[in-house]
Amino acid sequence: MINPNEGLSEYFDEQSLRLAWERMKCSNGRDVRDFFGIEVFSISLKSNLKALSEKIAAGNYQPQRPFKYYEPKASRTHRTKTVLFIEDAIVYQAIANRIAFNNFENLNRFNDYVFGSVLHPQVAGGNMLLDMADGDYYFFDYYVPLYNRFVNSVNKELENPNIRFKLETDITGFFDSIPHSKLLIALSRNFQVPDVILELLKHALNVWSGTRDSVTFGVGIPQGPAASFFFANVLLAGLDEKITTAGYAYYRYMDDIRIYEEKEDSLQDALILIDNYLKSNSLSLNTKKTSIEEIKVDRNFKKSLASPYDDDEGANLSREEGLRRGNDLHAIQNDFAAHDVNDVVGTEDLKRLTVEELIEFCHSEIEIVAIELPKRMDEIGMMSEHLAMALTDHEIQREIIDLAFRWRNAANILKSIGRKPILHKSLIPYWIEGITHMFWKANHFCWNLNQYGPDEHIKHNLLKLFQKFKQLEWVRYQILSNMALVQRFNLSELRHFFRELLEEQSELTRLGYYQLLLSHLEVGQQLLTAVNTKVSQEKSLYLRQYLALGVAKRQGLGNSEIIKNWFGL
Repeated sequence: MINPNEGLSEYFDEQSLRLAWERMKCSNGRDVRDFFGIEVFSISLKSNLKALSEKIAAGNYQPQRPFKYYEPKASRTHRTKTVLFIEDAIVYQAIANRIAFNNFENLNRFNDYVFGSVLHPQVAGGNMLLDMADGDYYFFDYYVPLYNRFVNSVNKELENPNIRFKLETDITGFFDSIPHSKLLIALSRNFQVPDVILELLKHALNVWSGTRDSVTFGVGIPQGPAASFFFANVLLAGLDEKITTAGYAYYRYMDDIRIYEEKEDSLQDALILIDNYLKSNSLSLNTKKTSIEEIKVDRNFKKSLASPYDDDEGANLSREEGLRRGNDLHAIQNDFAAHDVNDVVGTEDLKRLTVEELIEFCHSEIEIVAIELPKRMDEIGMMSEHLAMALTDHEIQREIIDLAFRWRNAANILKSIGRKPILHKSLIPYWIEGITHMFWKANHFCWNLNQYGPDEHIKHNLLKLFQKFKQLEWVRYQILSNMALVQRFNLSELRHFFRELLEEQSELTRLGYYQLLLSHLEVGQQLLTAVNTKVSQEKSLYLRQYLALGVAKRQGLGNSEIIKNWFGL
């Protein structure tokens, strides 16, 4: 007789859950992380993991409906981002961990032409990683070198003068459109995942599916958790095999697909293969981003590829990687080399830089941006009737974001090694214009504005933009949460924010208000009591839990008191 729970222990024993915990903590981006859950779960980590393992084995585990918010795209449509509660995040990562470990070699077959969310080499060690003193818990390899391999592979193809045509395409609403049935079939047939795991995953994906307002049974995986990037690759593994075995020069970075050929007809055939595969998996090509074109005379393709820190995954991992690496000079040098921010200094030269030479290099980066950004933005303004229209051009977007990143990265590195960066105030209007016209990248420009510290001119402009973007909760959240970090507000201004908070319908925007208020109010102030009361009455469970930490810290409460006072546990 077959045990219906066979396979649960392999995926969810205490060791497997511990590895999932470690990996979930370091892999998820800050914007899709259950901070309260991590804090509370870590208090009694061993017993909590044991209890979760026993709950799953007994059939008592039930996934929760997660916190969701809307992040804008350039088109003014949006993507739904998902924050799983802590137990769900651990379970989801544990499933991905075991499948990746069991099928590591099989999945690695595609690493020469698939560059997005590539498994970290130490994933092959499975739970043994927990016993390694120098173990790296990241689920995926650092994305920047992978992106550079993507660029180099494409450029190598273009060195062949016989290559005359290129096919570019991607998938419409990829994460939101993935059918659970097709994913589960692929996991069963190609990755030998037990039925009991498939049933659990099926139920969880249904609970986690859809938007903030409704579920979409049978369709969509949560965008945000690292495990979702893994499962997206699992579903496209069949496409990778089909196209490469047909002999095409094929490269994929998540759902961004490139193929290069000598003849246009060959690319038409490849497009049909891709289209048929996607349709057989209930997916569809993005027709607006699908093209077969002759390669121009300028065959340096690098600048027409998306920047690695210009995509959803990169934006999250970029900050996390910085936190992980801290003040490690060698790691900093490797990061600069990986980003290839200066063609004059090569990778090996950069690794040999002394601290003083690195400082000089960072100063040079800041000065280059101080010259190039105004020049480029002014050129755009002169060439275009409206700057906003020019900034809808993808290549111009990438160029501006690249300059913003270079400037911020150099400034952060100087601060990390105890040196004061040169911050040109003349760039402030350009960062503000970036938020105005590239609102879907508002976080980048807000981070840059934070470098200047408290500034009334910046605060005034951010408040104007906050009112401008009433329909875009993510932009409003970025403005509020970034102002909370550096700007100063008097009590009258804080009262005004509190009254707006009382009327705010968006959970994400309310979170931004709470963060700003809690970061500025002092213990004993009457308004702080009102904010604390509002937090305790917050209808969103995720916000109530998230903010409990901030409230408790302001009041000097310990972890046990957080749980006692807020949840009565």
